[in-house]
Amino acid sequence: MNHSDESKLCSGILALAAAALFFIACLKLPALSSAISGIGNLNMITYAGTVVLFCLTFWLFYKGFSVRPVSLSPSNVFRFLFPTVLLIGSLFFIAVSFLTEGNLAGGVTYKFIWHNLPFPFVGIMVLILASVFLGLWKFRDFSADSRILWLYYGALTLLMWYTSYTPNIFGRYLASDAAHGHAYYNSIYNVYHGCAYTETTTSIYGHYALFYKLPMKILGGSFLDFIFLNACLCALCFFFAFAALHLIVQNNMIRILGCLAMTLPVLSMRGGFYWQLWPHRILFASLLTFFAAWCIRYRKLNRATWLLGYVISWLGVIWNTEGGIICAVAWAGLWMLHYFCSEGRTVLRLLYTICCQALAVAAAFFGAYGAVGLYNILQECPPNSIREFLFPLVSASYMTDLLRLDLPLYPTWYMLVVILFLIGCAWGISCMKWFSGSRHNGQTFHALPCFCFFLSVLSLGQMTYFMNRPAYHNLDICHIPAVMILCVLTQLGLPLLKNRSVIRKGTAAQLFKSTIALLSAGTLFVLCMGTVIQYSYNADIKKNFHNLDELRELADTIALDVPPHTYAFGVCAAEIYSLLGWSTNCYTLDFTDLSLRPEVADFVVKDMQEKEITEVFAGQGTVEKMEKFAPEAAEWFTEHFELQKEYPIGDSTFQYYRVINQEGT
Repeated sequence: MNHSDESKLCSGILALAAAALFFIACLKLPALSSAISGIGNLNMITYAGTVVLFCLTFWLFYKGFSVRPVSLSPSNVFRFLFPTVLLIGSLFFIAVSFLTEGNLAGGVTYKFIWHNLPFPFVGIMVLILASVFLGLWKFRDFSADSRILWLYYGALTLLMWYTSYTPNIFGRYLASDAAHGHAYYNSIYNVYHGCAYTETTTSIYGHYALFYKLPMKILGGSFLDFIFLNACLCALCFFFAFAALHLIVQNNMIRILGCLAMTLPVLSMRGGFYWQLWPHRILFASLLTFFAAWCIRYRKLNRATWLLGYVISWLGVIWNTEGGIICAVAWAGLWMLHYFCSEGRTVLRLLYTICCQALAVAAAFFGAYGAVGLYNILQECPPNSIREFLFPLVSASYMTDLLRLDLPLYPTWYMLVVILFLIGCAWGISCMKWFSGSRHNGQTFHALPCFCFFLSVLSLGQMTYFMNRPAYHNLDICHIPAVMILCVLTQLGLPLLKNRSVIRKGTAAQLFKSTIALLSAGTLFVLCMGTVIQYSYNADIKKNFHNLDELRELADTIALDVPPHTYAFGVCAAEIYSLLGWSTNCYTLDFTDLSLRPEVADFVVKDMQEKEITEVFAGQGTVEKMEKFAPEAAEWFTEHFELQKEYPIGDSTFQYYRVINQEGT
C-alpha cells in the first residue's frame, strides 16, 4: 500500500509536537531540569533527546500509517486549515524572532539598519518587496550558460576572500576581535617554531596548526601570512558550498539567490568573519557537503568514495576534533540511509553495514589521534593522552560552566533552523524501503532526500556548538546548510506554486508543500536583500581592519624601545613580534583562554625564573588576565617587574616591563 503525502505530513506534525513538548518540559520543569543537570550538560542532553525522539516518533507514526493511511482533506474547509495555520503561524513566529533577535548574547543587531527603523515599516516594506520580487519571478526558471553561473560563484568567492582578509584585528570598538584571532594564531606560532602538543602548548580548538606549518614556512610565518591563508580557506568554504548547491539545485534563479543568501553572516553581519567559526568549524563540513553532493548527483556512492569520505573526516578530526567527528558520523548516516533505501536487506548485511560504519568512524578518530601523536614523537615528546587530545571538550568548565548559557524558549531563529533539519531527517527516513517498495517506482536511491538527510545529520551535530552556548554568532555554524535546505524546499514546491489550480483542487498536503516553498522562497529573498543593504555598512568598518599603516607604525615604535627577541607573552604578543621577525622565546597556550588552564601562567613565571629574564613585553590585557585567573602568578610578576612604557592600538594596549632594581632602570 502506498504512503500518501498526508501520511508524511501527519507523521511529521505529530513527531514535531512530541519533540517540542519534550524540549520545553526538560528546560522548564525544575525537577526534570535538575535531574538532567545531575547527569551532565542540560542543554546537550535535552537537545540530543529531542532529536532522537523526533526521529523515533516520526518513524513509528509513519510506520503505523503504512497500515492505516490517513487523510487530511475530508472537507474543503479542513483542506485549507493546515496551510493557513502554517502561513500565519510562521509569519508571527518570524516577526517575534525578529523583535527578540537582540536578546541573544553576543549579538550586534544594534548596527543593523532594519533594527534602527520602526518594526511596522520594516515589516511592510519586506512584504511589499518580497511580493513584487515573487510576482516578477513567477517561480519560473531561466536558461543560463553554466560558465556565467561559475563566474558568479567565482566573483562571490573573491568577495568573501576580501571580506575575510582582516589583517588589523585590533579594529575599533566592537569591530575588533583580537582575542579570538590570537587564540588561533598563537597555536600556529607554536607549531611553526617546532613545539609539540603538551598541556601548556596545546591548541584549544584542534590541531589545525599542522596544516598551516608548511605554507607558513613558505610564506614567511608572519601574522599577515596567517591572515592571508585564513582568508583563502574562508573563501574556500563558500566555494564548496556554492558548488554543492549548483549540483543539487537545478533552478538557476534559486542558485543565484541561495549563493547570495549564504554570504549573509560574513558580508552583512560584520566587517570580517567570526573567528570561532570561519573557517575553523566550517571548512571540512563544507568540503564533505560538496563531496556528498557530487557523489549523490552522479551516483558515485561506491567503496572508493566511501573510503574517501572517511579520509576527509579523518583530516577533519585533525583540523578540529569535534567538527571532524561530526563529519564522520554524518558520512556514516548517509551510508546507513543508503543501505535502508536499497534492496536485498538481511540481518547479516545490516550488522555488517553497522560494523563497517562504526569501525570507520573510530578509525577516523584514532587515525587523527595517531597522526598528532606521531608529530609529537617527531618533536621528541610523548604523545598526548586521549583526554588531552580532546581538550577542552571534556573540560567541565568548558561544557557546563564557563561557556554554557541557558537556551532561550521565546521564539528565536535557532528553533526554525532545527525544524528545517528535522524536516530533512524525516524526509530521508520516509524514503527507507521498509515502509513500501512500490512507491519508489523501482528506484533504489533518491538524490534530494538522501542529500538533505546527510546535510541535516551533519548540521544537527554542528548545532551542538550553539546549543552549549546559544550566542548570536554561534548560529552561523549552520547558516549555509539551512540556506541549502531552503533552496531544496523552494525547488521542490515550484511545480505547485506555478500551478494555480492547486489552490482550488489540491490536497491539504499539496497546499502545505506549496506554503513551505513560498515561505522558503521569501526567506531566501529577504536574506539576499539584507546582505545587499547591510554590506555598505561593513565595507566602512573594514577601513579599520585594513589599516596596515597603523600596524607598521606600532611595530616600528616598539622596535625603537624594546630590544630584539625580548621575552614576550600574552594576548597578541606573538602577532606583533612576527611582524618584526622576532621570537617571543615563550611558547604556551594562548592567554585568551587562561581561564580554562590557569596553570599556564605558572609555567610562564617558572620559565622566566629559569631563564633569568630581565625585560618582558606583555600582550594586551595580559597582566589583568593573570590577576583574574592566576593571582599568585600575577602577584609574583608585579613584585618583580615594573612598567616602562605602553603602546596603544585601537582598543588594545601592549606593555613593556623591566625587572625592578635592574641597573639603568
